[in-house]
Amino acid sequence: MPKPRSSPPRTAEGDHRVYCVSLVPLFAALSDDNRARVAAVARTRHYDRQEMIYIPGDHPGLHIVHSGQVKTFRATESGTEQLIRILGAGDFLGETALLVTLEASDYAVAIEPSEVCSIGQAEIHELLREYPDVALEMLRLVAERLHVAEEQLSSMSGLSVAERLAQHLLELATAAGTTSFRLASTKKDLAAYLGTTAETLSRRLGTMQDHQLIRLGPGRAVDILDTDGLRAFRA
Repeated sequence: MPKPRSSPPRTAEGDHRVYCVSLVPLFAALSDDNRARVAAVARTRHYDRQEMIYIPGDHPGLHIVHSGQVKTFRATESGTEQLIRILGAGDFLGETALLVTLEASDYAVAIEPSEVCSIGQAEIHELLREYPDVALEMLRLVAERLHVAEEQLSSMSGLSVAERLAQHLLELATAAGTTSFRLASTKKDLAAYLGTTAETLSRRLGTMQDHQLIRLGPGRAVDILDTDGLRAFRA
């Protein structure tokens, strides 16, 4: 799950799209002129909270989060949500569908008011043909995401809920570069991500706070008070 990020400044529509494209490491190797060409085929749309960006069966293009937060998830047979990722400003989704001719198998929904820059499949395919370096970078980023997912699955396998939660909080602190940060997701989404219930998650967070390992604040704020103690937490 990504570290919290502040929303980028609003600009005129042309600059808005250029700024949106420039947020993405995928296009970092392009010149300013070529990034402007990419931005020219992008479409910007505002999504309200809980509004769907795409659903299973769609053929999504590349979606770049300009502001707000978006989550992707799958619906289980029991009707619950299995959280996949939470994305903030500068994150992108839909890259896998650009590499293979498969329909989307997951949902993408805005979890707060968000602006998303989208580039259609046809436009992206043309860009990849014109800029092979972008295609190679896309493959590298997809492989990196797969590696991170495998590492997370391996490291959390066999751990208790408390251990998974402690490890996740430490990872968020590392990503944020500080022991004070804001949870990017609701307790419900975080619980789904960690494979537990919101009630169990709340109890574990309360126990961590009682042991003075963390301090919980408003707006999903978290302060880690004892890093070593949190790393050893087993309750």
